Amino acid sequence: MLRPLARVIVAITLIASGAIYAQVKPNQLLVFIAGTDGSGAPITDLKPEEVAMTENGAPGKVVSLERHNLPIKLTLAVDNGKDSQLAMASLREGLTGMVQALPADVEVTVITMVQPQTIVRPTTNRAQITQGISSIAPEPRAVSKFSETLVEYAERVDKDFKDKKPAYAPMLVMVATPTPELENVQPDTINKALNTLLARGARVSLIMVLATTTNVVGATADLTQGRQAQIGGQIVKASRGKFEAMTQFSRLSTLLPEWGKEIAASHTKQTNQFRAIIDRPGGATGALSNPGLRITRPGANGVVSPDGRFID
Repeated sequence: MLRPLARVIVAITLIASGAIYAQVKPNQLLVFIAGTDGSGAPITDLKPEEVAMTENGAPGKVVSLERHNLPIKLTLAVDNGKDSQLAMASLREGLTGMVQALPADVEVTVITMVQPQTIVRPTTNRAQITQGISSIAPEPRAVSKFSETLVEYAERVDKDFKDKKPAYAPMLVMVATPTPELENVQPDTINKALNTLLARGARVSLIMVLATTTNVVGATADLTQGRQAQIGGQIVKASRGKFEAMTQFSRLSTLLPEWGKEIAASHTKQTNQFRAIIDRPGGATGALSNPGLRITRPGANGVVSPDGRFID
Protein backbone atom coordinates (compact mmCIF):
# COMPACT_ATOMS: atom_id res chain seq x y z
CA MET A 1 0.00 0.00 0.00
CA LEU A 2 1.32 3.44 -0.87
CA ARG A 3 2.29 5.67 1.99
CA PRO A 4 0.57 9.07 2.25
CA LEU A 5 2.60 11.71 0.44
CA ALA A 6 3.03 15.13 1.96
CA ARG A 7 2.52 17.69 -0.80
CA VAL A 8 5.89 19.32 -1.29
CA ILE A 9 5.93 22.48 -3.38
CA VAL A 10 9.46 23.46 -4.28
CA ALA A 11 9.86 27.15 -5.04
CA ILE A 12 12.26 27.30 -7.95
CA THR A 13 13.40 30.25 -10.00
CA LEU A 14 13.87 28.95 -13.53
CA ILE A 15 15.63 30.59 -16.44
CA ALA A 16 13.86 30.43 -19.80
CA SER A 17 13.85 32.28 -23.09
CA GLY A 18 11.39 32.18 -25.95
CA ALA A 19 13.07 34.72 -28.22
CA ILE A 20 13.53 33.94 -31.90
CA TYR A 21 16.53 36.23 -32.35
CA ALA A 22 19.49 36.90 -30.08
CA GLN A 23 21.31 40.25 -30.19
CA VAL A 24 25.03 40.34 -30.97
CA LYS A 25 25.53 44.09 -31.24
CA PRO A 26 22.87 46.80 -30.90
CA ASN A 27 22.28 46.66 -34.66
CA GLN A 28 23.00 42.95 -35.24
CA LEU A 29 21.07 39.73 -34.73
CA LEU A 30 22.23 36.16 -34.18
CA VAL A 31 19.95 33.44 -35.48
CA PHE A 32 20.29 29.73 -36.18
CA ILE A 33 18.65 28.40 -39.34
CA ALA A 34 17.77 24.83 -40.33
CA GLY A 35 16.40 24.30 -43.80
CA THR A 36 15.06 21.52 -45.97
CA ASP A 37 14.85 21.30 -49.75
CA GLY A 38 11.81 20.41 -51.82
CA SER A 39 12.26 16.70 -51.08
CA GLY A 40 12.50 17.28 -47.33
CA ALA A 41 16.24 16.60 -47.14
CA PRO A 42 18.38 18.91 -44.96
CA ILE A 43 20.05 21.81 -46.74
CA THR A 44 23.79 21.59 -46.12
CA ASP A 45 25.04 24.22 -48.58
CA LEU A 46 23.01 27.30 -47.70
CA LYS A 47 24.47 30.57 -49.02
CA PRO A 48 24.19 34.06 -47.46
CA GLU A 49 22.32 35.41 -50.47
CA GLU A 50 19.64 32.73 -49.93
CA VAL A 51 18.72 34.10 -46.49
CA ALA A 52 16.35 37.08 -46.55
CA MET A 53 15.75 38.98 -43.31
CA THR A 54 13.37 41.93 -43.16
CA GLU A 55 12.16 44.37 -40.53
CA ASN A 56 9.07 46.43 -41.29
CA GLY A 57 9.52 45.30 -44.88
CA ALA A 58 13.06 46.67 -45.19
CA PRO A 59 15.88 44.17 -45.95
CA GLY A 60 18.68 43.34 -43.54
CA LYS A 61 22.07 41.96 -44.57
CA VAL A 62 23.62 38.59 -43.70
CA VAL A 63 27.21 39.40 -42.72
CA SER A 64 28.22 35.85 -41.82
CA LEU A 65 26.80 32.37 -42.32
CA GLU A 66 28.52 29.20 -41.15
CA ARG A 67 27.68 25.58 -40.43
CA HIS A 68 26.81 24.88 -36.82
CA ASN A 69 26.69 21.39 -35.32
CA LEU A 70 24.86 20.82 -32.03
CA PRO A 71 24.07 17.10 -31.70
CA ILE A 72 21.70 15.75 -29.09
CA LYS A 73 23.05 13.42 -26.42
CA LEU A 74 20.19 11.48 -24.86
CA THR A 75 19.99 10.05 -21.35
CA LEU A 76 17.16 7.65 -20.46
CA ALA A 77 16.37 7.44 -16.73
CA VAL A 78 14.06 4.54 -15.85
CA ASP A 79 12.12 3.84 -12.66
CA ASN A 80 12.85 0.21 -11.79
CA GLY A 81 11.36 0.31 -8.31
CA LYS A 82 8.73 -1.95 -6.80
CA ASP A 83 5.78 -0.41 -8.66
CA SER A 84 7.33 -0.68 -12.11
CA GLN A 85 6.89 -4.44 -12.45
CA LEU A 86 3.60 -4.48 -14.38
CA ALA A 87 4.85 -1.84 -16.82
CA MET A 88 8.32 -3.28 -17.40
CA ALA A 89 7.59 -5.23 -20.58
CA SER A 90 5.90 -2.23 -22.22
CA LEU A 91 8.68 0.02 -20.97
CA ARG A 92 11.43 -2.13 -22.47
CA GLU A 93 9.53 -2.35 -25.75
CA GLY A 94 8.98 1.40 -25.84
CA LEU A 95 12.57 2.29 -25.02
CA THR A 96 13.83 -0.11 -27.68
CA GLY A 97 11.51 1.48 -30.23
CA MET A 98 12.68 4.95 -29.20
CA VAL A 99 16.33 4.03 -29.73
CA GLN A 100 15.55 2.41 -33.08
CA ALA A 101 13.90 5.68 -34.20
CA LEU A 102 17.06 7.70 -33.53
CA PRO A 103 19.75 8.50 -36.11
CA ALA A 104 22.77 6.23 -35.75
CA ASP A 105 24.99 9.04 -34.45
CA VAL A 106 22.84 9.94 -31.43
CA GLU A 107 24.72 9.01 -28.26
CA VAL A 108 22.57 7.33 -25.60
CA THR A 109 23.04 6.70 -21.88
CA VAL A 110 20.69 4.52 -19.81
CA ILE A 111 20.22 4.93 -16.06
CA THR A 112 18.03 3.03 -13.59
CA MET A 113 16.69 5.07 -10.69
CA VAL A 114 16.66 2.73 -7.70
CA GLN A 115 20.33 3.40 -7.00
CA PRO A 116 20.64 5.49 -9.35
CA GLN A 117 22.94 3.41 -11.56
CA THR A 118 24.29 3.77 -15.09
CA ILE A 119 23.66 0.51 -16.94
CA VAL A 120 24.67 1.77 -20.39
CA ARG A 121 27.46 4.33 -20.54
CA PRO A 122 27.37 6.95 -23.32
CA THR A 123 27.54 5.13 -26.65
CA THR A 124 26.15 5.01 -30.17
CA ASN A 125 26.38 1.20 -30.25
CA ARG A 126 22.75 0.19 -30.76
CA ALA A 127 23.29 -3.44 -29.82
CA GLN A 128 24.85 -2.39 -26.53
CA ILE A 129 22.03 0.04 -25.81
CA THR A 130 19.23 -2.41 -26.56
CA GLN A 131 20.97 -5.13 -24.56
CA GLY A 132 21.14 -2.75 -21.61
CA ILE A 133 17.46 -1.90 -21.96
CA SER A 134 16.50 -5.58 -22.07
CA SER A 135 18.44 -6.14 -18.83
CA ILE A 136 16.40 -3.62 -16.83
CA ALA A 137 14.44 -5.43 -14.15
CA PRO A 138 12.24 -4.16 -11.31
CA GLU A 139 13.50 -4.39 -7.75
CA PRO A 140 10.41 -5.56 -5.85
CA ARG A 141 11.41 -4.15 -2.45
CA ALA A 142 12.97 -0.87 -3.55
CA VAL A 143 11.73 2.63 -4.32
CA SER A 144 13.30 4.72 -7.05
CA LYS A 145 15.20 7.90 -6.20
CA PHE A 146 13.69 10.34 -8.65
CA SER A 147 15.09 13.55 -7.17
CA GLU A 148 18.55 12.08 -6.63
CA THR A 149 18.63 10.88 -10.23
CA LEU A 150 17.76 14.36 -11.48
CA VAL A 151 20.40 15.99 -9.26
CA GLU A 152 23.12 13.52 -10.27
CA TYR A 153 22.32 14.01 -13.95
CA ALA A 154 22.62 17.78 -13.55
CA GLU A 155 25.96 17.38 -11.78
CA ARG A 156 27.29 15.12 -14.57
CA VAL A 157 26.21 17.56 -17.28
CA ASP A 158 27.72 20.49 -15.43
CA LYS A 159 31.02 18.69 -14.89
CA ASP A 160 31.11 17.64 -18.53
CA PHE A 161 30.67 21.21 -19.72
CA LYS A 162 33.23 22.58 -17.25
CA ASP A 163 35.86 19.94 -18.05
CA LYS A 164 35.48 19.54 -21.80
CA LYS A 165 33.59 22.58 -23.13
CA PRO A 166 31.58 20.24 -25.37
CA ALA A 167 29.23 21.39 -28.10
CA TYR A 168 26.16 19.25 -27.65
CA ALA A 169 22.58 19.54 -26.42
CA PRO A 170 21.84 17.40 -23.34
CA MET A 171 18.45 15.70 -23.32
CA LEU A 172 16.95 13.69 -20.47
CA VAL A 173 13.88 11.46 -20.77
CA MET A 174 12.61 10.12 -17.43
CA VAL A 175 10.00 7.40 -16.97
CA ALA A 176 8.78 7.35 -13.36
CA THR A 177 6.03 5.97 -11.15
CA PRO A 178 4.34 8.14 -8.49
CA THR A 179 5.59 5.93 -5.64
CA PRO A 180 6.62 8.33 -2.82
CA GLU A 181 10.37 8.74 -2.41
CA LEU A 182 11.79 7.41 0.86
CA GLU A 183 14.59 9.98 0.88
CA ASN A 184 13.79 13.58 0.02
CA VAL A 185 16.49 15.72 -1.54
CA GLN A 186 16.47 19.23 -0.09
CA PRO A 187 14.72 21.99 -2.11
CA ASP A 188 17.91 24.06 -2.38
CA THR A 189 19.73 21.12 -3.96
CA ILE A 190 16.90 20.54 -6.41
CA ASN A 191 16.74 24.25 -7.22
CA LYS A 192 20.44 24.27 -8.04
CA ALA A 193 20.15 21.17 -10.22
CA LEU A 194 17.23 22.48 -12.26
CA ASN A 195 18.87 25.83 -12.91
CA THR A 196 22.10 24.06 -13.84
CA LEU A 197 20.24 22.05 -16.46
CA LEU A 198 18.70 25.19 -17.93
CA ALA A 199 22.02 27.03 -17.90
CA ARG A 200 23.57 24.12 -19.84
CA GLY A 201 20.76 24.09 -22.38
CA ALA A 202 19.35 20.72 -21.33
CA ARG A 203 15.85 19.62 -22.26
CA VAL A 204 13.94 17.33 -19.88
CA SER A 205 10.87 15.25 -20.68
CA LEU A 206 8.94 13.14 -18.18
CA ILE A 207 6.44 10.29 -18.31
CA MET A 208 4.61 9.56 -15.07
CA VAL A 209 3.02 6.13 -15.31
CA LEU A 210 0.68 4.25 -12.99
CA ALA A 211 1.88 0.68 -12.88
CA THR A 212 0.28 -0.63 -9.73
CA THR A 213 -3.17 -1.86 -8.78
CA THR A 214 -2.89 -0.71 -5.14
CA ASN A 215 -4.39 2.58 -3.89
CA VAL A 216 -5.26 3.52 -7.45
CA VAL A 217 -7.19 6.68 -6.52
CA GLY A 218 -4.33 8.22 -4.54
CA ALA A 219 -1.71 7.05 -7.01
CA THR A 220 -3.62 8.51 -9.94
CA ALA A 221 -3.68 11.91 -8.25
CA ASP A 222 0.05 11.67 -7.62
CA LEU A 223 0.69 11.28 -11.36
CA THR A 224 0.17 15.04 -11.70
CA GLN A 225 0.26 16.32 -8.11
CA GLY A 226 2.89 14.20 -6.35
CA ARG A 227 6.41 15.27 -5.52
CA GLN A 228 7.94 13.82 -8.67
CA ALA A 229 5.35 15.48 -10.89
CA GLN A 230 5.77 18.82 -9.12
CA ILE A 231 9.55 18.81 -9.42
CA GLY A 232 9.68 17.30 -12.89
CA GLY A 233 6.88 19.47 -14.20
CA GLN A 234 8.82 22.64 -13.50
CA ILE A 235 11.94 21.67 -15.42
CA VAL A 236 9.88 20.13 -18.22
CA LYS A 237 8.00 23.38 -18.75
CA ALA A 238 11.04 25.65 -18.45
CA SER A 239 13.18 23.51 -20.77
CA ARG A 240 10.35 23.11 -23.31
CA GLY A 241 10.21 19.38 -22.75
CA LYS A 242 7.23 17.03 -22.82
CA PHE A 243 5.12 15.71 -19.95
CA GLU A 244 2.76 12.76 -20.05
CA ALA A 245 0.76 11.19 -17.21
CA MET A 246 -0.73 7.80 -18.03
CA THR A 247 -2.80 5.18 -16.28
CA GLN A 248 -2.52 2.71 -19.17
CA PHE A 249 1.10 1.63 -19.03
CA SER A 250 0.80 -0.31 -22.29
CA ARG A 251 0.89 3.12 -23.97
CA LEU A 252 4.62 3.23 -23.21
CA SER A 253 5.30 0.84 -26.09
CA THR A 254 3.99 3.36 -28.63
CA LEU A 255 4.57 6.73 -26.94
CA LEU A 256 8.31 6.33 -26.47
CA PRO A 257 8.97 5.52 -30.17
CA GLU A 258 6.86 8.59 -31.06
CA TRP A 259 9.10 10.71 -28.85
CA GLY A 260 12.11 9.03 -30.46
CA LYS A 261 10.98 10.25 -33.90
CA GLU A 262 10.63 13.79 -32.57
CA ILE A 263 14.10 13.66 -31.01
CA ALA A 264 15.45 12.36 -34.32
CA ALA A 265 13.91 15.31 -36.18
CA SER A 266 15.41 17.78 -33.70
CA HIS A 267 18.83 16.11 -33.93
CA THR A 268 18.76 16.22 -37.73
CA LYS A 269 18.04 19.95 -37.69
CA GLN A 270 20.70 20.63 -35.07
CA THR A 271 23.41 18.77 -36.96
CA ASN A 272 22.55 20.44 -40.28
CA GLN A 273 22.02 24.05 -39.24
CA PHE A 274 23.66 27.39 -39.94
CA ARG A 275 24.67 30.20 -37.61
CA ALA A 276 23.88 33.61 -39.13
CA ILE A 277 24.77 37.12 -38.04
CA ILE A 278 22.54 39.71 -39.65
CA ASP A 279 22.75 43.51 -39.80
CA ARG A 280 19.36 45.07 -39.14
CA PRO A 281 18.01 47.42 -41.83
CA GLY A 282 19.31 50.98 -41.63
CA GLY A 283 21.38 50.24 -38.53
CA ALA A 284 18.23 49.90 -36.40
CA THR A 285 18.63 49.17 -32.68
CA GLY A 286 16.28 48.42 -29.82
CA ALA A 287 13.22 46.20 -29.97
CA LEU A 288 12.55 44.40 -33.23
CA SER A 289 9.53 45.58 -35.20
CA ASN A 290 7.70 43.16 -37.50
CA PRO A 291 10.74 40.98 -38.34
CA GLY A 292 10.74 38.23 -40.94
CA LEU A 293 13.22 35.64 -42.18
CA ARG A 294 13.01 33.14 -45.02
CA ILE A 295 15.14 30.96 -47.29
CA THR A 296 14.76 32.12 -50.88
CA ARG A 297 15.89 28.88 -52.56
CA PRO A 298 12.96 27.53 -54.60
CA GLY A 299 11.06 24.78 -52.81
CA ALA A 300 13.01 25.25 -49.56
CA ASN A 301 11.56 25.59 -46.07
CA GLY A 302 13.29 26.76 -42.94
CA VAL A 303 12.95 27.14 -39.19
CA VAL A 304 14.89 29.41 -36.84
CA SER A 305 16.18 29.22 -33.28
CA PRO A 306 17.94 31.72 -30.99
CA ASP A 307 20.34 29.12 -29.57
CA GLY A 308 20.70 26.30 -32.09
CA ARG A 309 18.18 24.03 -30.35
CA PHE A 310 15.17 22.89 -32.36
CA ILE A 311 12.17 21.25 -30.73
CA ASP A 312 9.74 19.08 -32.68
